[in-house]
Formats: sequence, structure tokens, C-alpha cells
Amino acid sequence: MAFIYTRIVRFDDTDAAGVVYFANLFRFCHEAYEASLAAAGVEIGEFFGRSPMACPIIETQGKFYHPMTVGDRLEISLNPEQLKLDEYQITYTVAIGDRAVAEATTRHVCIDTELRHRKDLPSFLLDWLRAP
Repeated sequence: MAFIYTRIVRFDDTDAAGVVYFANLFRFCHEAYEASLAAAGVEIGEFFGRSPMACPIIETQGKFYHPMTVGDRLEISLNPEQLKLDEYQITYTVAIGDRAVAEATTRHVCIDTELRHRKDLPSFLLDWLRAP
């Protein structure tokens, strides 16, 4: 599945040098993640707060190729893939126009929120992962 999320860089996204603060790359990617789930019909409040399961991030990686500054229109392409019965990874490409300016990955594991043990991905996430 490829999902595109658009966002404008705001002043409060930047550091003293006027470029996007490095940690905000993951905030932007998480916004894209939430938007893709919502577009697939997932109830965000339930998924992120009131569910008997959770999918915490267990690994991240980010790369920057070009500075992002106030007013830049970012297009964040999100591509999730199932890794195991209880894990998935999302690859993000952040672009300004045709130029890739950053990439990130997040790896998630599905757990039972009460027992804190791994569990297989639920059907709605498998549907999201397999969406065209």
C-alpha cells in the first residue's frame, strides 16, 4: 500500500538554525501513519487508546538528505509491510516536489495491552497492510 500525506512545515517544527528539528521527522511520519489508518476506516481513538491491543514502535531509523524549512510542502509516502505474524514495518519517504529530502522507518510489534505479550496482528491491520 502506498499512502501520501501532505503537510506544511511550520515555524515551531524548526530549530534555531531554521531547519526541521531532527525528532520532528518521526512526528511527521506518525501523523502520516495515523492519517493512513483513518483513511482505511480504523477508529483512531480506539486503536491508540481504548483497545485491548497495541502496536508500539520497537525500532526506528531516520535519514536526512536535504534541509526542510518553514513553508515547505512535504509529501510523505507511507509503505507498510508485514514482517511476522505479530510485526510490521513502515517505510516513509519525505519529499518536496520530486526531491526526496528524508526517509524513515518504524518497526512495530502487536501486543496484548493487559498481559504485555506479543499477539498476532488483528484482521483490520492485515487489511490495512494489504490495501492497494
